[in-house]
Amino acid sequence: MVHSPSVTSTGRRVVRRSLVTAVAGLVVTLVVGLLPSVPLAYRSPDGHLVLETVVATVSPLVALLLYGRFRRSRLLRELLLAHALAVLAVASLVVAVASVVTDAGPGSALTSWAPLVVRLASAVLLLVAALVPPDRVVAAARPARQVLAVAVVLLAVGATAQALGAALPTAVEALPSPERSGRPVLAGHPVLLGAQSTALACFAAAAVALTRQARRTGDDFLGWVAAAAVLGAWSRVNYLLFPSLYSQWLYTGDVLRLGFYLLLLTGGLLEVRSYWRAQARVAVAAERRRLARDLHDGAVQELGYILSVTSGPEDRTSPAVRSAAQRALAETRRAVVALSSADDEPLEAAVAREVREVGERHGMTVHVRSEAQHAPLSLEHREQVVRIAREAAWNARHGRATELRVLVRPGELVVEDDGAGFDPAAVPPGRYGLVSMGDRAEGMGAVLALESAPGRGTRVAVAW
Repeated sequence: MVHSPSVTSTGRRVVRRSLVTAVAGLVVTLVVGLLPSVPLAYRSPDGHLVLETVVATVSPLVALLLYGRFRRSRLLRELLLAHALAVLAVASLVVAVASVVTDAGPGSALTSWAPLVVRLASAVLLLVAALVPPDRVVAAARPARQVLAVAVVLLAVGATAQALGAALPTAVEALPSPERSGRPVLAGHPVLLGAQSTALACFAAAAVALTRQARRTGDDFLGWVAAAAVLGAWSRVNYLLFPSLYSQWLYTGDVLRLGFYLLLLTGGLLEVRSYWRAQARVAVAAERRRLARDLHDGAVQELGYILSVTSGPEDRTSPAVRSAAQRALAETRRAVVALSSADDEPLEAAVAREVREVGERHGMTVHVRSEAQHAPLSLEHREQVVRIAREAAWNARHGRATELRVLVRPGELVVEDDGAGFDPAAVPPGRYGLVSMGDRAEGMGAVLALESAPGRGTRVAVAW
């Protein structure tokens, strides 16, 4: 499979982002594990409330964004990711609200075991979404029913935890104090440690799978989800080494988990920006097509009629007028083609089309050669280069050229002909064709070089 340059560059950026995130998580974990003097926990009874509130705000926003992507693509992966984040949002709401509504303490079953089970379910959903074939499509989805079903399951988990209450074991018997928190302590019930380990494995595997998918497809938002999963895995590592399950202290595991949601938020905001830019491009393309239709049905038809009337054997119209009409018709047709062409058309394809059109009209043999792969030009700069190439081909017609050679390579366009040539020093200052090429090159920050001599043809080169 051959990928476009944009997909390849995005894939590389996705891999770098995941690697940088993985290294950052590793460094944080090593620092707090090997340097006990580094403060990593702060007594903040309200810290978890703030953290869970942020999480409960970011998760549904990104989940809605993912559901919007699902509505467009119908990919099962997007739907599962949306459900995973929705479940995380509900888990955070349980922690932030349950203790206030039910007067449950920080070590109660409702604020310890219930969120743990829900977060584990979310990690499993994330892994399943990452492992689902990227082309798996869901024909139909009923979001209202799915949300209701998820809510019922989560309420059942919370109600069960609340009903069992004291029958459930304590999640963490003795939380390490900040004075000893720099040293790894595997404290907690075996079920707790097993759940944290399973969530860690799910996040790590999902990070690898999502990074590979994002690299292959060039999906930058999916790359942000992959980087967030990396931090999610490292947060579980810290929860294993430095237990802080809903304690009065804010640990590195909590900070890394916050980073998980901040990365998701960043990716979501960039995705929204990308969406609106795409919508703007669609609107511009529609307007360009409308202008092309109007030109084709209006100016092109009228100019064609003028030429048909003035080209008869008995017509006494000045040859200069007929030539001007021919050129106006050619320019109008060129504008129609430019307006109706795709914005991402390769430079070499656009140049070849324009130059060959001039060559076919005036009996010139055209050879177009392209070297290497070109960095994308902006639409405005590409248009200027194409117009310079067309003007050079048109000037070759005046020199009675029979062959035209065009070379397009990274940062340079070269047009050569075998025409009569001319002395550049003797060209009148008002020669508009040469002036327009120079102005176009200067306008895009390029350099135009013109080489010609009588009997030796002409060479036009523009470098940017």
